[in-house]
Amino acid sequence: MTKTGSFSRVVSLDGGINFRDLGGYVNHHGKTIRWRKLLRCGHLANLSDQDLDTLESIDVTKIHDFRRKEEQIQSPSCAIRADFVDDYQISIGDISRFWEFLFEGELTPESSHELVVNSYRSCIDVVIPAFSRFMRQILDNADHSSIFHCSAGKDRTGMAAALLLSALDIPRETIIQDYLLTREYYDSSKLIDIIEGHLRDANVQTWERAWLTPYVSVHEDNIVAFLDAIDQRYGSMNRYLTDGLGLTEDDLHNFQQRFLDD
Repeated sequence: MTKTGSFSRVVSLDGGINFRDLGGYVNHHGKTIRWRKLLRCGHLANLSDQDLDTLESIDVTKIHDFRRKEEQIQSPSCAIRADFVDDYQISIGDISRFWEFLFEGELTPESSHELVVNSYRSCIDVVIPAFSRFMRQILDNADHSSIFHCSAGKDRTGMAAALLLSALDIPRETIIQDYLLTREYYDSSKLIDIIEGHLRDANVQTWERAWLTPYVSVHEDNIVAFLDAIDQRYGSMNRYLTDGLGLTEDDLHNFQQRFLDD
């Protein structure tokens, strides 16, 4: 567990899922992200009353929920004392391709992995409206703390974290390592159980768990595909932040002024 002073990477909550702080990372100029300002996680349906008090004590005033409506209905967020932005409705990848490969007998651990990698590679324009608004609202709430999350806190949340860390000039290697921390802090077997339930509901007779693993875990290829696609399409991450997401150079300067310590 990463620790700096009295802070740790993981925020200890009874019902937290993959709940982590972006604080403590050092950028290219030696400046450090402030702790307890930018928090990433999975869904917020299992929080205890003590958890709610903890979030209030660290001044969480804004929750960004990237999940689709049906996900929100399945696991509704607890009554955190903060404002919710929950209409992003982000979908990553085409789930129909998974079913096509499955029913055509083409699903293997390798083809499943490539489907996931392609979903990261192909989404960079689709997510612009949601992530543009997200980045703006994070900056607008810089006086307080913000949480951003999806269901497991790995895919949509991982991309959002990569964008925030990039805006703060954090090295690419650090961005990738932050993405991979889900391996340490999330039990993906629960997601496999859910997917297998969907397969049974669809009367699928046989499958291998190895075919499902790429969908429930994280792999370096995923986030690298996202970052590489941005570089190839826009020339650089900075151009994606400005030309794609609509941030100005002043916005990026303000991000670093508000979220970084010397």
